[in-house]
Amino acid sequence: MSTLTEDEITKAQSLINKTTPGTYELKSIYGSEWRHVISPTSFGARFKNIALAGKLNGIEHDSLRIDNHIMYRILGIV
Repeated sequence: MSTLTEDEITKAQSLINKTTPGTYELKSIYGSEWRHVISPTSFGARFKNIALAGKLNGIEHDSLRIDNHIMYRILGIV
């Protein structure tokens, strides 16, 4: 299973913690940080694997849009 590095997990958790509860595309969660992502498609797949494995707090897979973008639900402080 392709996964995020420990640094990427730490960064992801920090961004999740700062995001208002609601439903978001990954690019929206990352905001201006998204421009630093080298390969958005592979990063998105690796992020999804970590989220589904429960290794990030306060976020869950919500749905798959018709344009094949995954939506995540930010739950807020848990």
